[in-house]
Amino acid sequence: MKLRKVRIENFRAIKGTEVVFADALGAVRPVTVLAGPNGSGKTSVLFAIVQALRGVMRYRVSDLAEPDERDIHTPLSIGGLSPTPPFISVTLDIEFGEEERDAIRKVMAEVSPDERLGNLPNGKVRAVWKYPPERHPDGTIRPFWFLYRTDPWDAVPWFHGRQSAIAGWTSRKFRDRALLDKIGGIYLFPQDRSLRSRVMGERLTEDEDSAPPADRKSRERSSVWGVLEYLSNYSRSAPEATEENWEQRIRESFNRICAPKEYVGFMYRTDDPLGAPYFRDNGSTYPLDMAASGEQVIIEYLARLTHPSPMNHSIILIDEPEIHLHPAWIRQLYLALPKIGVGNQYIVTTHSAELYAAAARDQALVEMGQLIEKA
Repeated sequence: MKLRKVRIENFRAIKGTEVVFADALGAVRPVTVLAGPNGSGKTSVLFAIVQALRGVMRYRVSDLAEPDERDIHTPLSIGGLSPTPPFISVTLDIEFGEEERDAIRKVMAEVSPDERLGNLPNGKVRAVWKYPPERHPDGTIRPFWFLYRTDPWDAVPWFHGRQSAIAGWTSRKFRDRALLDKIGGIYLFPQDRSLRSRVMGERLTEDEDSAPPADRKSRERSSVWGVLEYLSNYSRSAPEATEENWEQRIRESFNRICAPKEYVGFMYRTDDPLGAPYFRDNGSTYPLDMAASGEQVIIEYLARLTHPSPMNHSIILIDEPEIHLHPAWIRQLYLALPKIGVGNQYIVTTHSAELYAAAARDQALVEMGQLIEKA
């Protein structure tokens, strides 16, 4: 799934804007960087995309509240606020690849055989989301996530493909895991203001200090620490010939981005029987809680895009990744993003001069206000 273009009206900081994610030849760029100063609407673009798609794609996101009246960009008129407040409108031009469409058809046939998929010429859909939602003929209000319109009109079931595939795989209604890996979704990495709590998590015991080491439990599975522990244990127990080693995939991606630093893996040591994710730099080995914030950011991206299911052919939204990153790592991350997963589309916002320059060289830059003084 790829987002070719978005048109946003009256959402948060945006009165009206259009962002194109395709290059001059019409191909969707693997990475698009939205650069601009505070208040230019960069983050609003990401949030508008999520609000428009979260319902139809059944995407559960706790980092972005449901829309309300405060999200409507209401202009001032002579004498005060406009007597007729505008509504939010988000129009998205989306394209499903041929291989992805085939996978969705197979999943729907096995998981939701009563749900009919309409024709999708060239895999292209135009979806329109509006807020406040319109009313039904009986006067009741539609859910906030309801799509106002799609073209073609019967395109909505195509957006259900990934969640149907996850449900089907969980319930064992189909056994071809490759189908899930071919169907895209959406994922948001918001501005990183609570990094440590999300990465470390808590031990799942009420009294860690009094419990003997053998009785202490693993960390929360929702934390990055918990994900890395789970994937490590899974890779040790899974048949090597039939299962992909996800821990190894994370390790290789981290080492490519952060070299010469390395992610060694989740290890149990005599001086640390509970185990921890370990890193290595210049001969020194240290656990995740001693890693630099930049290392924690990178390992979080890799872990979240791998577990609970790998994100491929998906739209990945990242808001200001440079908050915890050294300039050299920003450039490495930019180069590495297209290699994380298969066929993903990354849309990144930034204040960073390094990221601005890298995207400008690749013609992957969308300026949303003057970030750097022109010579």
